[in-house]
Amino acid sequence: MRLRLPDGTVRTGRAIDLSSERLDPNEVVDAVRTDSGRDADCTDSAPDTGLCIECPEPGPGYDRLARIPAPNSPLSRGELLVAVGRSRELATPVDDDLARLEARLLEREPDSDENTATLPAPSASDLREARRRVAAAGDDESRLRERVATLRGRLNAHREADDEEAAAATQSELVEVATELSEVETERVAAKQRLDALERAARRARDGREERLRIRDAIANRRRELRAYLSTELGDEFDATVRELVADARGPNDFVRSATSGTGNLQQTVVNGLAAVRIAELNAPVVLMRQPFTDLETAVQWLGTPVITC
Repeated sequence: MRLRLPDGTVRTGRAIDLSSERLDPNEVVDAVRTDSGRDADCTDSAPDTGLCIECPEPGPGYDRLARIPAPNSPLSRGELLVAVGRSRELATPVDDDLARLEARLLEREPDSDENTATLPAPSASDLREARRRVAAAGDDESRLRERVATLRGRLNAHREADDEEAAAATQSELVEVATELSEVETERVAAKQRLDALERAARRARDGREERLRIRDAIANRRRELRAYLSTELGDEFDATVRELVADARGPNDFVRSATSGTGNLQQTVVNGLAAVRIAELNAPVVLMRQPFTDLETAVQWLGTPVITC
């Protein structure tokens, strides 16, 4: 691999020590993963002064094994074995089902193309306000209908009494109230349509949440089955590699240093991570937060992959 530091210094080889450069290990891993970084000019004459790493493209499983120890919570034995299996491109009985479920979940995420065209899930306050508007419009409509019926009866009475002046005044008021009633009816219909749309969106969002929960549960079950299968397939090899590493660390040659201070023993998470890298098939460099080996060449030889230490 070829690595160019931010100051323009270029280093090459299968083992590069950056422990004195104060670089963020995550930045180093990102540089390994980034396609543009691998395709960029990482020579000392390149104009770009950012961190640049030319190396083989990371394959399956690298995302879990790129950094030792893992940056967040330690990976379980099962998770490490899944990463090893992916790096070897091992097929398992649950692969097809797991891929189908993950695709279904992606399609049903709220921000997927399928769901962005629909109304977003309304809030409880939106629904309350929509129901209030429908109720208020309905009350106004009932009040105005009663008023229209009253005015019509009054108009008929005036006409029967041949009171043309009173009939004309009542007729004018009736037209005004009927016009207002028509407007309120339109408002009520629009409010009801809006409420119906919000309730449909709420049901759709609720159904979507429930469906995503069912899919996530199914994915979790398939992943448990995946870990169990790969544990059966790779567990003995992994455990033997762990024992080999611990034995070498405690042996007379002591070619593996302690990853902890003062105890003389490697942390189990570091041991497991190193063992997983050793039995995995990786081409891209692994970033070691600590140097548990006496020298980088030994690390490369033991792990079987390029190494960068930070």
